[in-house]
Amino acid sequence: MASPTAAPRAMPRLLKATYLADQEFLLQETRATALFYFPGPIVWLIILGFLLLFSAAPIYGLPQLSPWTGILTWLAGFIHQSNHTVEMWAVYFFLFLIALVLIRLLIRYLRWIRTVYAVTNRRVIVQRGILGRDFDQIPITQVRGVDVHQTFAQRLLGYGTVRVSSEGGSRLGNEDWLGIPKPFRFQKLIENATIAATSPPPTQWMPPPPPIS
Repeated sequence: MASPTAAPRAMPRLLKATYLADQEFLLQETRATALFYFPGPIVWLIILGFLLLFSAAPIYGLPQLSPWTGILTWLAGFIHQSNHTVEMWAVYFFLFLIALVLIRLLIRYLRWIRTVYAVTNRRVIVQRGILGRDFDQIPITQVRGVDVHQTFAQRLLGYGTVRVSSEGGSRLGNEDWLGIPKPFRFQKLIENATIAATSPPPTQWMPPPPPIS
């Protein structure tokens, strides 16, 4: 019977709970940080949005950016087209690029939500999928090392790359897990679980026998 003072075990929120065994409990689960997937496309959306605005400004009578208007005027003269035609082409061109970036952003979002990394007292687990689920695992007793790599920018943003090496050359042992938040905490949890699983149980202390009279 569990002690009434024992801390409640964490219930999975991202990992499929029924995948855990009866005597298995979760230590940590995480996705890659959003800072790894989204800043690039968002920056491009902002840049392209401004270029679209500058291109559409002459068409709709909005305040114009003189250098950009000069570029469009030079291009119109170079290809022997009217300014209005070149401005419309520029608007369509930047709308097309924005659509591509939005598709790229959606792909990155799906990649972000489809992969979950977890550590239990028995396994290191990678769950993949959105509607269906695929599970890859390394038994905690087969873990031989956990490496963390961080660039200077990643250290400032609090994430990094984790690689778990294992016996038997499993596929997970050859993968880089990118964008893991607080990677050194993740590393420590795996190493502590490995030590706990591979250490012999403590010998129960027995009182010495009474002296023989």
